[in-house]
Amino acid sequence: MSSKLHSLNKWVGRIRSSHIYPPIALITLALLFRLLWIVYTDFIYEDAFITFRYAHQIVEGNGFVYNPGERVYGTTTPLFTLLLAGWLVIPGTEVVAGARWIGLASSIGTLFFLLLTLRRMRTTQLQQLFVIGLIGLSSKLWVKDTGGMETPLVIFLMAASWYAYVNRRLSWTGVLCGLLLWTRVDLILWPVTLCISETLSNGKSGLKIAWPTILVYLPWVIFAWLYFSSPIPHTITAKWVAYTQPNQDPYLSHLMVLVKWLNPVHFPDQLELLGIIVAFGVVGVAVWKTSRIYKEKQLVVLPMFVCLEVIRIVISRATIFSRYFTPAFWAVLILLGLGLGSLLIKVRPGRKLLWFSGLVSLIIFLVLGFRAAERVRDAQIYRHDGALKPAGLWLRQNSDPKARVQLEPLGYIGYYAERVMIDEVGLVTPQMVDLKRRGIFELDQYIGFFQPDYILIHCDDSIDIQFKDINHVLTTQYIKVASFNPRDFDPREPGVGSSFDNLGRSSCYEIWGRIEDESP
Repeated sequence: MSSKLHSLNKWVGRIRSSHIYPPIALITLALLFRLLWIVYTDFIYEDAFITFRYAHQIVEGNGFVYNPGERVYGTTTPLFTLLLAGWLVIPGTEVVAGARWIGLASSIGTLFFLLLTLRRMRTTQLQQLFVIGLIGLSSKLWVKDTGGMETPLVIFLMAASWYAYVNRRLSWTGVLCGLLLWTRVDLILWPVTLCISETLSNGKSGLKIAWPTILVYLPWVIFAWLYFSSPIPHTITAKWVAYTQPNQDPYLSHLMVLVKWLNPVHFPDQLELLGIIVAFGVVGVAVWKTSRIYKEKQLVVLPMFVCLEVIRIVISRATIFSRYFTPAFWAVLILLGLGLGSLLIKVRPGRKLLWFSGLVSLIIFLVLGFRAAERVRDAQIYRHDGALKPAGLWLRQNSDPKARVQLEPLGYIGYYAERVMIDEVGLVTPQMVDLKRRGIFELDQYIGFFQPDYILIHCDDSIDIQFKDINHVLTTQYIKVASFNPRDFDPREPGVGSSFDNLGRSSCYEIWGRIEDESP
């Protein structure tokens, strides 16, 4: 027994003295904080439930649809949807748990692939620790990795394909890039970047990445063309018409929105200016590091991708959802970590100062992360669990199974109601997109066209309609049948400026039912 204990102690000692121990400890810490985030916030994105409903429809035999019988390509992530459907086939499983397990496995897998890639490129241990620490301890990535969306799977496939590229496994690089497109086709610029980098360095060998990418993604393109009549996700078209096309803000303002988001932690509103300063500092260090790696093609793919992705987001004015920034954010954090590691090597601080600085940084990350967790938890408690989910359950319990519901927040309500949904953005309702293209944006016109059985509306919008137009179709043909107001929001006195209860407003909904049906 004593000899076995002695061997175990020697093995533990070797691990502790090896260069691999500190980054492994950071990865373990990253997993722990993500688990704590789940326990504390229980947060799941609203849009995640759109994908969840697609997965359930597949398992129930209705096909790759949102509303039964309506073949609309209303999710941008077919691979994630199919993985969730596979999870649901297992007896006793639940879709939220499946999404979280995939997210956690993907996020930790990303950190391991990053570590292997950086070690392969012979970066210093300090640089590796900075990169793993920034990505593992960023509260902005905690919420993305645990929120039920496909984002962590996207980043995992990017990290895995980069690892394959650095190790000169070009065919595998292409296969992983093809799977990336199965997960989110708008990440096309990542394989394009890898192909360009490889072509500039080794000529035609870029085709060794391009062909596998195309061949892996081609089956989905063919299926989507035959099944949906288009390989382009309808959500892209719907969001363009609903959000992007009416937004004529200057490109510079969209760029500023993106740049201000590029810091590793959530800063509270009171520290907004400090958050902006930190964001510009992050960009500055990343640019400085980029200027020193222009001859290293394995690293150059990162700034090249960031530049192309930022241009795409800004020109398309796709800054309404911060989750679109995550792939570029991930690449920027890698450059930031490498840059900080290089700067500290030049400064050569003492070991004690280095440990002290690391401890202070960890405390700052945790304090700001906890503040962010409080805000995210409130959103889950009040808006999601207090309003949207109960509204969906009310519809399932009190409406006819064939009832048609018009609404804007499609996720939770559509999933829990299990009714035909007419969404006002048009993600799964092509007719809504056609109306917007014809310049029709008014609620009464939508109601007149679709003739829904139920309408979900914000409390203050309802008050505004009743006050301004007594002949509005909402008040003449429908009656309020249910309301959900978990924060006791007063739509008549919502407050102004900093006193305005935005969460209260976004958590206050009413359901109106058609009068002549006598179903409400």
